[in-house]
Amino acid sequence: MDSIISTFHIDYKLMLAQLVNFGIIVGVLWYFVFKPLAAKMTERTKTIEKSLDEARQIADNLKSSEQRHQEAIKAARQEAEKIIGQANALTAAEKQRSVETAKEEVKKVVAAGKKEINKEKEKMLAEVKTQVADLVVSATGKLLEKISDKKIDANLIKETLKEIS
Repeated sequence: MDSIISTFHIDYKLMLAQLVNFGIIVGVLWYFVFKPLAAKMTERTKTIEKSLDEARQIADNLKSSEQRHQEAIKAARQEAEKIIGQANALTAAEKQRSVETAKEEVKKVVAAGKKEINKEKEKMLAEVKTQVADLVVSATGKLLEKISDKKIDANLIKETLKEIS
């Protein structure tokens, strides 16, 4: 039994030595490997999270920019429609003014034509009256020559001329 106890005693020392060696290795690994590795992983995690936050912020900014862009396009379209509406209104007003001006000019031309026709009519009537008076005088003269009372003839001519005028 002594040999078993001594073997156990030796194994106990060996095990204690191995345990101390394992503790030293774990301590060295912890201090030189696991601790810096954990710090690097924490740093890397923070960098990745920061990059993800920046990516989200960029995506939000892009979405906001796209929304502002769409709003600007919508406003520009509305402004263009407004300008086109104003241009159409101006065109319609100008067209109406042109039509009214043309109508007024036509009325003026028609009125001037009517005046000219009336003047010509009056001139022709005056000429006709003059010619009729000349014919009456001539016819009366011929009749009076045949009737031969000159005093009656003069009165008759005067009365006829008064009636014609």
